[in-house]
Amino acid sequence: MKNFKVLLTAGVLMAAVGGAFATNASKNAEDAKFTQFTGYIFQSGHCVEKNAKCQNVNTGILCTETATGGAQVFRMTATDVCTQQLWRLP
Repeated sequence: MKNFKVLLTAGVLMAAVGGAFATNASKNAEDAKFTQFTGYIFQSGHCVEKNAKCQNVNTGILCTETATGGAQVFRMTATDVCTQQLWRLP
């Protein structure tokens, strides 16, 4: 009976550790589905970097200067060309 309890405890522990690794691997795979970009706005004839991290996958919510709104930010594709829409990170 004592061996059974030890084996059961070890089995439960191994299952918990395996579940934790599987959950973390799943999250990393989810994060790898998009590319993160720095956001820019066009200001005074130049693309000005804003402290906004955005993605190129459409989440339905446009990326803005702040999480609560502000100016829409874009991806810079060439020198002073910042017109590609970016989307808020999940």
